Amino acid sequence: MEHTLPASAGADMESMSASVTAGHQVLSDLRFLDLVRRRRTFAWSLTVLMLAIYFAFILTLAFYPKLLGQPVISGEPTTWGIPVGFGMFAVTFALVAVYVYQTNSVHDGIAAAIREGVAQ
Repeated sequence: MEHTLPASAGADMESMSASVTAGHQVLSDLRFLDLVRRRRTFAWSLTVLMLAIYFAFILTLAFYPKLLGQPVISGEPTTWGIPVGFGMFAVTFALVAVYVYQTNSVHDGIAAAIREGVAQ
């Protein structure tokens, strides 16, 4: 069975070919490769930091549970584990905010400049 393209597909194929060529130019651009390396390093740094915080919390619970089980105020039921747990959520949200800010303000601007440079 033979497949044919509609007559209007020729123009679409040409623009698609130009887009693919520009895409290959971006992928081989040294600035883009540097951006990818910097972005990956930044993301992994935040990941390692978050994992260290969570593992510290879990290891504290496992090996020294009395520390987080002590009341914040003597005679009250609230222990240190509750504010520490909420603090972990706050740190998580802060790290996400830092990542989003860095990505939207720095990395996306560099990527746009690279795309514009390749398109010209």
